[in-house]
Amino acid sequence: MSKWILSLVSMVLLGGLSMAGEIVLPKDKLPFTVEVGDIVRIPVHGTPGTTVTAKTTGAMVAVNSVSARVKGQKTPMGAGLHEVEVKPAGKGKVTVTITSKYPNGNEATDAYLFEVK
Repeated sequence: MSKWILSLVSMVLLGGLSMAGEIVLPKDKLPFTVEVGDIVRIPVHGTPGTTVTAKTTGAMVAVNSVSARVKGQKTPMGAGLHEVEVKPAGKGKVTVTITSKYPNGNEATDAYLFEVK
């Protein structure tokens, strides 16, 4: 019986260590802090036809992707909702600069700063 309890406790502890990181959605452009393994998703709103590009500087970034999502489905034509997903792979400060180019020719640039601990 004690071996069974010991194995159960060790599975719980090891399972807790191997869990994936949190998904962080910044609500504003103020600097914030994340842990290694966390995923940062920055929502970008624009009119239909807006193109979004992202550039990162700082700590190592494993993945930097721009996507448009609608709850697991293909994006409907003309949707203006995008997400920039950043997966930091190292510690340090990260700056994500997002440029939105609107169909009318205007451009908007936003910068997000966060630290990976």
